[in-house]
Amino acid sequence: MAQQGVMEVLLTHGGFGTWMIFLAALILIVIGAERLLTLFFGLSYNTVAAVEQVRTAILANRYTDAIQVCNARAAAPDLQVVKAALMAAENGREAMRASLGATLLEVTHRCEARLSYIALLANVATLLGLFGTITGLIKTFAAMANADASQKAQLLGMGISEAMYATAAGLVVGISAMVVHTLCTTKSDTIVGQAQDVGFKVMTWIEQAERKNG
Repeated sequence: MAQQGVMEVLLTHGGFGTWMIFLAALILIVIGAERLLTLFFGLSYNTVAAVEQVRTAILANRYTDAIQVCNARAAAPDLQVVKAALMAAENGREAMRASLGATLLEVTHRCEARLSYIALLANVATLLGLFGTITGLIKTFAAMANADASQKAQLLGMGISEAMYATAAGLVVGISAMVVHTLCTTKSDTIVGQAQDVGFKVMTWIEQAERKNG
């Protein structure tokens, strides 16, 4: 009930700018929730044991077994990179690098999708708060110019209140968007970095296996 009261006060007394900030907050909730769920659950896997199994299979020149390990965790980004390299191994080193690079690029795009929108919302919400502050003050001074002396204090208080509500709402949404963007960016970098690291290791393991069996 308290939260509903605060929201009602903001939308009632915050002016047009606050309504725009409220819309930005709804968009942030939708995009932010989707990105957080995707990055922290949909693309986040503990693949340490699987990668070790892949390494053992590759060094033993059992590429089919390594691919089967990848298939068992097909949604894991780092194992997708491993599988791409192994599937192209028979076509030569350059084909492996190209396949690995293409898969890494795909993983990066999936991790970074819509993150720029969250950063945009952080800036827009803050600027909308400033917009609401300015419009509130403009309305106040315009109304005071033609008001009686007895009403000026009341009009001044209402105008400043509207301006501060808009400022507060904009800052809350903007700060929230910045936090969500930082969390998502950090997790995205971790996932991509892990996939890159495993990709480079696979190339090394394949080279070791070829030298060993050569």
